[in-house]
Amino acid sequence: MKIINHIRRIVPILLLVTAAVRLSAQEKGQRAGEGVHKSIESSLSVRANLMRWATLTPDIGIEWHIDGKWGILLNGSYTSWRWNGKNRRYALWETTPELRYYLGEKRRGYIGAMFKTGSFNYKFSTFGKQGDIIGGGITGGYKMKLNDTLDLDFSLGLGCLHADYEKYTIINDVRVRRENGSRNWLGPTSAGVTLVWVIF
Repeated sequence: MKIINHIRRIVPILLLVTAAVRLSAQEKGQRAGEGVHKSIESSLSVRANLMRWATLTPDIGIEWHIDGKWGILLNGSYTSWRWNGKNRRYALWETTPELRYYLGEKRRGYIGAMFKTGSFNYKFSTFGKQGDIIGGGITGGYKMKLNDTLDLDFSLGLGCLHADYEKYTIINDVRVRRENGSRNWLGPTSAGVTLVWVIF
């Protein structure tokens, strides 16, 4: 329920930011003497982070270019693996909204701000950890054009993540909780080599 509440809080914020950026772009066009109404250059693309897929963590996202400079992204990842009975576990889901500002004449480099939330369940040894993560930070990167519809997006995010979790072990096929804990992480929070397909 905590994760759902976080998502409910950020959706209205993203909608307000989108409306504000579009209004700002329209006003700039009018002030520049480009008529009463100026169509805003926009596009929609689908994204797949190849680095996440390489770790058996399917990742997919969308990006909407509000105009030539601003973009709003929503990425999601999900995986659930279990092997060697219940003694090994690798499962997580994450969702990451991001707001980007594209730089330069060709709009290839960018800086941005992102928010991340999700849940995880890792067990690679005697003890496992299951819990929730939340955090955010700044992002930056560069898009390399492959052709008219495909780009490669190289990105890196830095920020802070907070995790609340329970530590557990498996005894006679039953999960036994040992203790609760929390941890903060300050540093790289995301990285990607992402294939971007521009739909329109």
